[in-house]
Amino acid sequence: MGPVLRCAGPVLVGLLIAACGAAPSQPSTPDSAVAPASPVASDTRLILTYYYYWYDASTGRHLDPAGGIRYHLPPVPAPSWRSVAWHERQFSDMAQAGIDIALADYWGFDNPADDWSWKGLAPMAQAWHALRNSGGHPPRIGLFLDTPIIRWRDLTTESGKAYLYANFRDFFSRIPRDEWALVDGRPVAFLFTSDQTSAVNQASFDYVYTHFQADFGVRPYIVREVSWDYPILRWTNGVRVRDFQHPIKTDNSYLWAAAVHGYVDRGGVAAVGPGYDDHLVPGRGAGMFADRAGGSFYKKNFRAAIASHKSLLVIETWNEIHEGSGIEETVEFGRTYIDLTRPLADAFHAAK
Repeated sequence: MGPVLRCAGPVLVGLLIAACGAAPSQPSTPDSAVAPASPVASDTRLILTYYYYWYDASTGRHLDPAGGIRYHLPPVPAPSWRSVAWHERQFSDMAQAGIDIALADYWGFDNPADDWSWKGLAPMAQAWHALRNSGGHPPRIGLFLDTPIIRWRDLTTESGKAYLYANFRDFFSRIPRDEWALVDGRPVAFLFTSDQTSAVNQASFDYVYTHFQADFGVRPYIVREVSWDYPILRWTNGVRVRDFQHPIKTDNSYLWAAAVHGYVDRGGVAAVGPGYDDHLVPGRGAGMFADRAGGSFYKKNFRAAIASHKSLLVIETWNEIHEGSGIEETVEFGRTYIDLTRPLADAFHAAK
């Protein structure tokens, strides 16, 4: 996802953003019925966050003020997907915040305009090992598949299923196995919304499971956004036609847009965020806004997520600065949200 609007719940919004190579996105609620929450498959309590590594101080990409940056990253180390030092700082700060898993926001392997997506994984992996070898405890690395890259493919066809799986295969081939984020011994993969998919069904995911098992000897732990809960048969006059009789099953699910609406008891993974502000992003008009309220919005919703007794909690986001949803160190907030997160993370890890 470039700096694109990602909102869920009752608000139905679809925007095509040209800034910073952004892709279109739409809301993440299913069109009608709500599928039962997926069961949490592990007794281990884990905190995850979405890690945006597309920044490049050497070219200014995704750092250009004209792209609508709401908050600003510290200049040292220079934020760049190319920089081992920058990745190392991010992982160190995540560990300080009590985060267990960094979900790398991956834009696929086949678009030369977004070559940072795969080229950035090598310095990321190098940074992880450097931190571990120096006695640090970096979060393990999982996949956050940025699904606008699907670009309206039909994932029920053989070519569509193969394309979906190829992204899993490429990502986990580039991240060393000892760095993989695992739930029940299985590598973790989150999917963003289904809104750029022309058709999908259970066979689309079965293909991924089967081929990943064949190639890596283990099944992935797939966490779908709830817009994947039911098959998309087709689009008619701009409306998704769903099959509500045959819910799609993966290992777990979550609801996007916690940064906007706070914690909502939906899916098997609890989602929280600190607030949201994308009004500077070109093409979004007035944009959307969720007041951070000095950190109280974040703390309130984090506590609600702890009270849900869900074993997995995802923070939206670590460092998406165009939408103002990050908890990373910034010029504006310093390390406030890292410091706020740690006691909440400790409480989550200790909860029964």
